[in-house]
Amino acid sequence: MDKFNTIQELINSTEDFNANNLQNFIEDYNIMILADEVMISDAKGIVLKISQNYENSFGFEHNSIVGKSVFDLEAQGIFSPCVTSMVIKQKKKITTVQNINNSEKKVSTIGIPIFDRFNVLQYVMCFNTVTLEQINSIQKQNRELKDSLKQYTEEVENLRAKTFATDLVFKSKIMKQIWTLLNNTSNTKANVLITGETGVGKSAIAKNIHKMSNRKNGPFIEVNCTVLNENLIESELFGYEKDTFAETSSPSRIGKIELSNNGTLFLDEIGELSLHTQSKLLQLIQEKTIQRISSNKKITLDFKLIVTTNRNLEQDVAIGKFRSDLFYRLNVLRINIPPLRDRRDDIAPLAFDFLTKFNNEYNKNTIITPALLDFLEQHDWPGNVRQLENLIERLVITSVEPQLTKENLPYDFVQNQENENELPELKQCQNLSQLLDNYESKIIKNTYDRFHTTVAVAKYLGISQPTAARKISKYITHEKKED
Repeated sequence: MDKFNTIQELINSTEDFNANNLQNFIEDYNIMILADEVMISDAKGIVLKISQNYENSFGFEHNSIVGKSVFDLEAQGIFSPCVTSMVIKQKKKITTVQNINNSEKKVSTIGIPIFDRFNVLQYVMCFNTVTLEQINSIQKQNRELKDSLKQYTEEVENLRAKTFATDLVFKSKIMKQIWTLLNNTSNTKANVLITGETGVGKSAIAKNIHKMSNRKNGPFIEVNCTVLNENLIESELFGYEKDTFAETSSPSRIGKIELSNNGTLFLDEIGELSLHTQSKLLQLIQEKTIQRISSNKKITLDFKLIVTTNRNLEQDVAIGKFRSDLFYRLNVLRINIPPLRDRRDDIAPLAFDFLTKFNNEYNKNTIITPALLDFLEQHDWPGNVRQLENLIERLVITSVEPQLTKENLPYDFVQNQENENELPELKQCQNLSQLLDNYESKIIKNTYDRFHTTVAVAKYLGISQPTAARKISKYITHEKKED
C-alpha cells in the first residue's frame, strides 16, 4: 500500500493502515515505530479511526471506541492516563506509559499533535510503540551486554596491570605461562627466537619484550626481512660509506643494525634471509661488531636481538636453506606462540579490546551481541589475531545499528567458514575409496597450507612425519609435477 499523502486520506480510507504508510507523517517527528497500533482523534478528542491491530491488541469492538470522546473514555478507565487528552491540553507531543482497556498490559504511547497552516490543532495521532514488558526485555538485554563489555574491559585492564602495562591482551593459560617466562628473562642478553603462524602476534610480543627490558629507553629497530631487496639488503642492514656506488654521490648511511645500538634489534621473518646474509648476521652475533660497506672500520655495538619466523627452521637447516650455526646462536630463548584456535580463551578479550579501539577510532558506540561472540569463539581463525582484528574493524566501520550481530558478518567470511566444513563435492562414478582420497586430499592440502612443514602437519594430524611427507608428496607435489 502506498503512503497516504494527507491525514484526511488516511481517515477516509477503508483500508487498514500501518507504520509503513504512516511514515510520511512521523518522519518530521523523528520517531521509530515498532508497532502499528494507531489511533486518530480530532481536536475535540473524538476518535476518528483506529487500526485493525489496535482493535486486536486491546480487544476493542470498532464501534465501542470510534466516534467516542477520549475524555469520556478516560473517565471510564479505558485510557489511563489518556495520551490524546494530554496532547489536546498541552498542544505538544507527549510520550508516556498508559494502560488501555483495563488490561494488565502497559504500553509506551506517543501522542502527536497535527496542526493546520494557521497552527490550529486539527488531529491527534497516537502510536503504541512497545509494551512495558518489551521495554523491560530490551533494557535487560542492553544491561547484560553492557555488563559483559564492562567485565571484559575490567579483565583486560587487570591483565595489563599484572603484565607491566603491556599492550598484549590474553586470558589463556598458555599465554600466561609464556608471559611469565618473558617477565623472568626480559633483562637478559640472550637472543630470543619467537615462532608461530602468521598473525599470532609475534611482532607484538617482541615489542613488549623491549618495553619490559632495561633497554626500553633505547631504540627499537624493526626489520621486515620479507620485503628487503636482495640487492640492497646489506646496505639496509649494515649501512655504507660515502661514494660506495660509483654512479652516485650518495652520502654515508647508517644501517638498521647500527641504529639499534643500546636498544633492541628485531628481525621479523628471519627465515627469508639468503645464506649469504645469514653468514654476515652470524658474524655480527658472534662479535657484536659491524663494518659498513666500503669501510674497514669496525663498530662495536650493544643490542638485544629478537627474531621471529613462521617457518620450521629445523627443517630448513636439514635441507640446507638455513645455516645450522646461525640457528643454534638464535635458538637460545625460544618462544612458540600457539595459534588462536588453540587458545580460544583469548578470543573474547581480544575481540572486546579491538572493539574499544575501533569504537574510539571511528567515534562509534557498537557492542558485540552474545550470539556473535559465541560465533567468534567457535571460529578457527586461520589468520589468527590479525584476522580477528581486521574483522572487528570491518564490522565497526560498516555497522548501522549499535549492536553487532552474526548477520553483520561479511559474506566472504561466512562463506569461507562454510567451505572449511564442507566435504569434497561428490562426483558420479566415485566409490568409497575415491571419496576418502578426495577428503584426505582436502585435509592434507589445507593443513600444509597452514603449517608449511611435514613435521608440523604430522604433529597437528597426529600421524608420523614419514606418513605426512608421503601424503604431501601424493596430494601436492605429485599434482604440481603433473601441472
